[in-house]
Amino acid sequence: MTSLLGLAALVAAVLSPPAASAVPADFYQAPSPLPSGAPGAVIRTQPAPVLATALTATATTVMYHSRDARDADIAVTGTVFTPKLPWLGAGPRPWVDLAVGTQGLGQQCAPSKQFATSTEQELEPLELLLAQGWGVVVSDYEGYTTGSSPTYVAGVSEAHTVLDMARAASAIPGTGISPATHWATMGYSQGGGASSWAASLAPSYAPDLTLITDVSGGVPADVQNVAESLDGSLIGEGLQLYALTGLQQAYPGRFPLDDSLTAAGKATEASLKTQCVVQTLASFPLKKFTDYSTGETIQQFDTRPDVAAVYADNNLITRPAPTVPVFQYHAALDEIVPLGQARTLNHTWCTEGVRTVFTTVPGDHITGETTGLPAAIAWLSDRFAGRPVPTTCP
Repeated sequence: MTSLLGLAALVAAVLSPPAASAVPADFYQAPSPLPSGAPGAVIRTQPAPVLATALTATATTVMYHSRDARDADIAVTGTVFTPKLPWLGAGPRPWVDLAVGTQGLGQQCAPSKQFATSTEQELEPLELLLAQGWGVVVSDYEGYTTGSSPTYVAGVSEAHTVLDMARAASAIPGTGISPATHWATMGYSQGGGASSWAASLAPSYAPDLTLITDVSGGVPADVQNVAESLDGSLIGEGLQLYALTGLQQAYPGRFPLDDSLTAAGKATEASLKTQCVVQTLASFPLKKFTDYSTGETIQQFDTRPDVAAVYADNNLITRPAPTVPVFQYHAALDEIVPLGQARTLNHTWCTEGVRTVFTTVPGDHITGETTGLPAAIAWLSDRFAGRPVPTTCP
């Protein structure tokens, strides 16, 4: 579930993989044992040399406390982009909590590392948000500290790390963030899932944040549905294995992927944990889960009681609906994240009283983020300005 900006960028990135990060590797080594700290409490910071935003914002890499899917204290990294120009709009400067799309399971794929080397695929939305004068924070999600592994598409963990990134930003000098600061969550693909999960859990997990809206595109709301739809697809099998690997990491002992893999399948899993998404997308054309399993199809694996229970825990459609207005968009020709399950999410939220707009945009999954960005930025502008909220709900 990637948010790459186009197939040309995909090819170019495969030929030119991310360079070694300009951020020292030891920054990402979490203290052991991890000292106690409230969710969002800062562990350490350092300046981030992000050339793409050098004229518009001061970037700071942050390590902070958050909570994993089992509610254990963890260290997470991310980046705070503090605008350099004064805010001329009404009220305090708004901030956007940007949840990024698929990066890859390799440690070198952390967004904060790729921002520092100008290889991060989310530079386009970041630069557009900063151009509006809004502050921006970006979590790396769980699993990019040294020696760990990402818990890809684990919804509760993603929500926690995204919301705690906003909390951590308030401790950075110069941000001007206060309890009155208006926040929006925003993301596409994996990021759309993460931002939607954050909006869903914000009232219970982070009531101290003044979240006023969510913008989510290409949302993988039903992870099981998405995983099964990727089986045998042109570029999706690697993403299916990402999801299964991520859930096994998030729920040890509850999601027995390794029990179903052959030795070759386990070797593939180990290789995936070293890759960024551009390499993975190019490496698994027309593959199926049975190419790596001991004989089970993905549907048979998914019916295991323990596996089904983890999927149920990560089905956003069954979680509490957000209490803020939501703009949800989806590529009309999305071949990676099924449109149907995204519509089901929106229909469910409508019936639960969310004031929401759902729209389709031209293109496939990879191009959908770019084609949806103008409407997403316009929605945020209207919400930050306090304009009336439209809805497409019946």
